[in-house]
This record gives sequence, structure tokens and C-alpha cells, in this order.
Amino acid sequence: MKNRIFILVVVLLLSFSLFASFDDYEPSPRARALGGAFYSTSDDANAVFYNPAGLGFTGNNLLVSYTQLYQCDFAELNTVAFSMQLPKKFGTIGFGLLSMDVDYLGVNLTTEKTYSISHSINILKDIHSQLNFGYTVNLYHLAINSFGNQTELGFNVGALATLHTRTKIGFTFYNINNPKMGKDNSQDLPQRLAMGISYDPYQDVTTSVELKKSLNGDTEIHAGAEVKVVEMLTLRLGTRTNPNSFSAGARFDLYNVVVDYAANTHTMGLTHHFGIGYKF
Repeated sequence: MKNRIFILVVVLLLSFSLFASFDDYEPSPRARALGGAFYSTSDDANAVFYNPAGLGFTGNNLLVSYTQLYQCDFAELNTVAFSMQLPKKFGTIGFGLLSMDVDYLGVNLTTEKTYSISHSINILKDIHSQLNFGYTVNLYHLAINSFGNQTELGFNVGALATLHTRTKIGFTFYNINNPKMGKDNSQDLPQRLAMGISYDPYQDVTTSVELKKSLNGDTEIHAGAEVKVVEMLTLRLGTRTNPNSFSAGARFDLYNVVVDYAANTHTMGLTHHFGIGYKF
């Protein structure tokens, strides 16, 4: 109960300052299970929210997810992501919607929505290696009860290199144009730099270690691993710093339907994250 009151107070303070955090909410249950270490993998439609260059590995798929942050029923996070391969060598396009709603006593206090359009193209490819580049255009929309609403544009860029089929190196720069929001546009939306490496030591085993740096904050370390136990079941583990957190999750493949679950610890409490998707 104390945690919920604390979070509500923080939200109210943000509301009174007309400042949208558009924080790193971890929109993908898979990424959450991997401790956030997803920028060097990003091979499903949620690459829209992480590394757009990864869309080149996604194919056609639709993913949706839902979570109540820290098990607080007034803080709901919903996401939708879709990716589609374009004809010939035009790459892959992706669409995403992230919605963060804070409700209390039946009143919607704040709503943060991010509408994303991404595109990935292959720059270089040979038998063992390839290099993909991607970019994302984000439309941020903030609505605060009794304070009005604002919109702003942000741009992300990313790259993903595959070396000798087993190793991937990823890089993403969020809000490279330094968008601003709030009263008199006095608040910067978060700018983040993420980079990391993933390695497949064996077939159906992926490990990743990444660094994430907020330009106005600390550096975080993220690490994760996933193992396909059988064709229908994949298990995941992860950890991160600032704050220290541990996570775990599982994926169930039922023909073309994918069901994801993740949970991670936090100083505020445990977060359960659910997702479902379809591969075309």
C-alpha cells in the first residue's frame, strides 16, 4: 500500500509540472525477461521500441502486451507492434503503439501515448555477416487531467551487425533530435544510448550483455539469456542494474501463435508482463 501511495504522489507531481517522462517502461515482455538486454537481438516486431534495425530479422508478425507496473492497478502499460516485409529490397517496416495510463478513483490522471513508425534496410550482406540500419519516427502525445495535452516528434536511429552468424552487435540512439515538452517546452524528453552484443554459443541458446546510458543519468548494465528447451517452450533469465533487478520469463509457441510471460523484481514491487502474438 505504501508503494502505491508513493507512486501516486510521484505521478501527481509530474502532472502539476506538466512534464511527461515517457520513461523506459520496458514495452516487451521478452525484453523484460531478458533484463532489458534486447537491443542486440531485436528480432521481433517489438524492435520498433528497441532497435529498428532489427526489423530486418522479424518477418511478418503482430505482438500485443499488457502489464500493471509493480502490480499497481492504476498504472497500466499496453503495447501493440506490427512488422511487415516490403517487396524486393525495400526492407521491413514496423508500426508501434505504447500507451501508459494512470487512473485513480475512476479519474484518468495522465496518459502517455507513443505512436511509432520504423523502417529497416540491409546495407551489407554476405554468406556469414550482414549489416542493417533502421530509424523510427515517434509521435509523443501527453494528456494530463485539467492541464491539457501536448504532442512532440522524436527520432531514433539504430544499427545491427551480424558477424559470422552467431554474434550480433547492436546500437540505438533514442530521441536524437532532443525533443522537448512541458510548460514553455522547458523539459527534455529522455535521450538514451544503448549498445550491446549477443552471442549464440549453441543452437537455440542466446546470451546478451548491453549498456544503456541516459544522457542525463547513470549507466545501466543489462544481461540476459534464453534457451529453447523444446520446440514449443523457451525459457529466459535476466538481470540489470540501477536499480538492481532480476527477471525471468517463458515463451510458448503454438503453431503461429506466440504467448509470452515475464516477471521482474524492483524496489517498488514485482511486475508481471503478458504478451501474445501471431506470425504470418
